[in-house]
Amino acid sequence: MIEPEKNRRRCILAVDDDRVLLAILGMAIRNAGHDVMQAASAEQALQMIAQTAPDMAIIDISMPGMSGIELATQLRQKTTIPFMFMSAHEDVETARQAAQSGAIGYIVKPVNARHIIPAIEAGLTRAEEIEQLRRIGAELTAALAAGRKASEAMRNELEQLIAQHTDELARLNLRLDQAQKNAMETKAQARELARMANEDVLTALPNRNWLMNYLPTALEQAKRNERMLALLYLDLDGFKNVNDTLGHLAGDELLRAAALRMKSALKPSDNIARHGGDEFIIIIEQVVSETDASHVAHRMGEVLKNPFELTHGRNAVGASIGISLYPRDGENAEELLRNSDIALYHAKAQGKGHYRFYEPGFSGSITSCRQCNANCP
Repeated sequence: MIEPEKNRRRCILAVDDDRVLLAILGMAIRNAGHDVMQAASAEQALQMIAQTAPDMAIIDISMPGMSGIELATQLRQKTTIPFMFMSAHEDVETARQAAQSGAIGYIVKPVNARHIIPAIEAGLTRAEEIEQLRRIGAELTAALAAGRKASEAMRNELEQLIAQHTDELARLNLRLDQAQKNAMETKAQARELARMANEDVLTALPNRNWLMNYLPTALEQAKRNERMLALLYLDLDGFKNVNDTLGHLAGDELLRAAALRMKSALKPSDNIARHGGDEFIIIIEQVVSETDASHVAHRMGEVLKNPFELTHGRNAVGASIGISLYPRDGENAEELLRNSDIALYHAKAQGKGHYRFYEPGFSGSITSCRQCNANCP
């Protein structure tokens, strides 16, 4: 039996309209010790194949113009080039369709340069087996046509190939399991990083980063639907006294408990985020009039008025709230936040437990409560 040339440099064609992904693939293929051809479209790939036939092709399924499936169909009809597919779809049905089209492998995006090398090597091994089977098949056909028996050497080669394929299949299954595990770990890490970037560590509420990313989207949707949106800037009355007298651990415990109460009093369609310190932002997206925002502000005062049972005793806080409405009080996130902050200042000036809507007559130069050094109520 002729052994495959395991150390021979192969040439692999990578086809994808994403040039960044092409660069990642090129690096991975070169790191695996092979040469690479790169095409940004199926049409360009066909032109390159007409000049030089690669040992294998890696093709993105979804591309503008001629799709990857269409390119694969042409490769099957006009060449013997084996191919693998790449796709962002990881469902079983898409993978099944890829296999039915003649693909010898299936790579799920996003592509990791380190993890893709085992998939490339597995594909090349499969391509070698296919080529060897084609050669044996051609020799058997010629022998039958000439009325000759298949030689003992040919039968032995076929038996060895079958045995080799069985062993290789077991190794491929192990590689596929590892590749799947790596992909799952990568996705889990991405989800965890996204959570850490957008979640307040103390209260588990969305944080300021989430707020500044989400609010513009909510405003755009309100604009499309021609709806109002209310922004409530809430500050806990009496929190500073707890922090100063009982310490930061007690203050943290109080913030966690207050956050749970406030979130439980909101509708699923409403959102609350910790803006920093003892300040919270509430976004009410289904607003018909001021009354809707007033009801939420009143409800926040009610859920906070009962004392909190903390480790070091009972402590009570209240809520002062400034409210701004889209589009009346601002058309972007910055304006609404600034005006609700100004309204909060005026609410605190009335004493504890009040809320105020922003009014055009309020001074925009007033120092916000979170910047003021005075002892607010």
